[in-house]
Amino acid sequence: MLNLPPVLIIETLKISSIHPWLFLLDIVLPNGTPIYLVHNTEDIVFQGRTYQKFSFQIELPSTKAKGAIPNWTLRIGNALGALEYYLDQFKGMNGSQVTIRIVNAGYLSKDHSELETELIVLASDSGAEWVTFTLGGPNYLLQNWLYRYLADSCPWKSRFKRSDNIECGYTGPATTCDGTLTTCRSYGMSRRYGGSPGLANNSERIA
Repeated sequence: MLNLPPVLIIETLKISSIHPWLFLLDIVLPNGTPIYLVHNTEDIVFQGRTYQKFSFQIELPSTKAKGAIPNWTLRIGNALGALEYYLDQFKGMNGSQVTIRIVNAGYLSKDHSELETELIVLASDSGAEWVTFTLGGPNYLLQNWLYRYLADSCPWKSRFKRSDNIECGYTGPATTCDGTLTTCRSYGMSRRYGGSPGLANNSERIA
């Protein structure tokens, strides 16, 4: 169940409404330049940003193979060639960040954050009628990771009891932590221990 403001939940349950639901696009180019578009007959202002009326289509993702990362298809009207400059400058706009939002035109001041999806441009193709973008998230399985696993040393100890240390979460009376599993157990926090006791004592592993 989406955690939307009550007035928006009511709107989603209506068979018909005088307030349309609108798709917004926040496109941030690799150099940080933003482009704001709305699928509408007129411009709108949302969260202090002006979204220009524009023709575009969004095709929801479908997983074609088991374990495959689903991709979205975004088509933006190209009759005026508005995106051609950016396509040339930024190698098809690959790597641009795209946020797709759904907002209700009658309640633009409400919190619509539950109706947002953040993606990146993976590929693009330009034609006379449409610029077609393939959108998706990063494939973490293809990235190189470097992490140090220690048998009896918790990586959270340097932020012990700090309010932003959500990994540890200790709020008791102790004022120090040496990062060992023994100490963590004495604090009653062994479920959150960040070390790797399955490794041999005093050993480490890089992955």
